[in-house]
Amino acid sequence: MKKVIAVLSIAIFAASIFSGCIDSSNGNKTDAGENFSFTTIDGEHKQLSDYRGKVVILDMMATWCQPCQYEMLELLKIYKNYSRNDLEILSVDVDSRETAQQLESYRNAFASYGYNLDWVFGMDDDGSIANKYLGQGIPTLCIFDQEGNLKFKHEGVCVYSDIPPNWPSDTQVLKPIIDELLNKT
Repeated sequence: MKKVIAVLSIAIFAASIFSGCIDSSNGNKTDAGENFSFTTIDGEHKQLSDYRGKVVILDMMATWCQPCQYEMLELLKIYKNYSRNDLEILSVDVDSRETAQQLESYRNAFASYGYNLDWVFGMDDDGSIANKYLGQGIPTLCIFDQEGNLKFKHEGVCVYSDIPPNWPSDTQVLKPIIDELLNKT
């Protein structure tokens, strides 16, 4: 009986981590990205076009989402490995029930453990980002090229460079996609 409970516990945990892991792009997609807007946790109004000339990673998340929390650590690896002149990360909370204060507290909680998430965080105030780009669940991650074209979209956790053992086969590795867009291959 204990073995059954242990197996079920592991299965439930894995399902919560990997829910929504549906690859909706082969990485070669090119769509003109719609010029979405959002409000940063500092109250600034930003648009995708504000980052023209940079590769933009749009991370659609919520503070309560466990897989989103794991993905923050993967985004931190990206943040540390690429120049701010070349790449920008936008973590946008798509849960309309949450506030900018909750999002700031979320970021501060990571900082209290030594994980400084110093990229742009914001709120999808009017739901337009979720309506345009969100798939079946969060996290959902989109990558736009320097011209604002959607080049990649994935639902579920993405990793920077190494897929941990026993993870689903559809887990996406971001490093080669980013390097190709930055012509670093």
